[in-house]
This record gives sequence, C-alpha cells and structure tokens, in this order.
Amino acid sequence: MNAIRQIVEVKDHKLNIELPENFDSEYAEVIIFAKDESFDFEIPEEEKELMRERVRNAKPENFVAWRDVRGKYL
Repeated sequence: MNAIRQIVEVKDHKLNIELPENFDSEYAEVIIFAKDESFDFEIPEEEKELMRERVRNAKPENFVAWRDVRGKYL
C-alpha cells in the first residue's frame, strides 16, 4: 500500500488534490483532518540530541529486525 500525505489549502470549502502520474487506482480513500496552523513540527535540538545519545548508547542485541516485526504483527 502506498500513502500520499499532503497539506492542501481549502478554498470555498473545496480541496484540489493532484495525484502522481503513477497513481493507477480507480478509487482512493480520503481522510481529512483540519490542520492546526499554530502546530509546530519542529523538534527541539535538545530532544534530537537526546535521541542521538540513546542511539549511540544502544546495544545491538536490543534491536529487532524489521522483517521479524513485520512477520509477527503485520
């Protein structure tokens, strides 16, 4: 399954969504959420550094291969 995520402008209660050339499905499921314009997607630098530190200090034996997770849960 491929997913496309776009933030589009609403004009006169209408949306205009352009799909890529390779989108060859006859139907598409559309889910619409209002976008909070004040929402900031930026992650603070200290949180980024915390995550980098956790990855640096991680033990390889604590990681699980994606194919194993996918096989078990998907």
